[in-house]
Amino acid sequence: MLSCDERHKVEEANPMVGPCDPYADFGDLYDSMTSDSSIQAYYREWRHFLLEALRRYKVKCRVFIDIACGTGNTTIPWTKRRGWTIFGVDRSPAMLRQARKKSKRVRWYRQDLGRLNLKVGADVVTCHFDALNHILVHRDLQQVFLNVARMLNEGGLFQFDMNTEYWFRWLRTHEKIFRLGPNFMMAWNTYNPERRLATFHQLWFVRKTRLYEKREIRVRERAYTSAEIRGMINKAGLGLLKIDIQRKIEGKPARLLYLVGKPRKG
Repeated sequence: MLSCDERHKVEEANPMVGPCDPYADFGDLYDSMTSDSSIQAYYREWRHFLLEALRRYKVKCRVFIDIACGTGNTTIPWTKRRGWTIFGVDRSPAMLRQARKKSKRVRWYRQDLGRLNLKVGADVVTCHFDALNHILVHRDLQQVFLNVARMLNEGGLFQFDMNTEYWFRWLRTHEKIFRLGPNFMMAWNTYNPERRLATFHQLWFVRKTRLYEKREIRVRERAYTSAEIRGMINKAGLGLLKIDIQRKIEGKPARLLYLVGKPRKG
């Protein structure tokens, strides 16, 4: 059996190979990391921006789909909305196990973003926490936009955020150590500018009675330009409505929030 590192190399050469789950050892730790106040601020902002967009574009939401939903932090708050049917989709069994424990009001599905095939029309689709940066091959990301376009009803909205190349370049010079509850986590990052690939490394020490269990986690992301994203949006038959700079570092955009719509016919 291939290791995750070996499988990553195979996936790049042959995107049809089934993906490894980089979160297999991370699902039970993820929420301890995302409890940080700076990350919680992102969640609140994404909800605020989407509610504002629903009002502005007069979209009545009945079906809401959150893709790459992880443990459900970007999904579950929407269950408070009356008349909404909520779907959460992720490819990671480890993350979905945690999500299912947290809410039975969401319809959870395990699917890869490149093979999205929910038999339902959505009024709103979201994809957050730079999940689209995790798709390392241009044609595979294009397929995600095509899949979303197929799921969206006419007039529907697609909101997603992405990290910028500047953010990846900045991160590679910053190492951190965190204490998260009873656990400790060290984080460092590398970036290959020729391939525009960032690698995020985390070394966790998870408290187990008097001892600590060491876990090593590695995930990769690719930097895409706004021009590339615009091209994929247009090719999917969608329309770019708005780009917001959600975060800046040293005066440069670090995270962008995109709002996309599916045009109505006629």
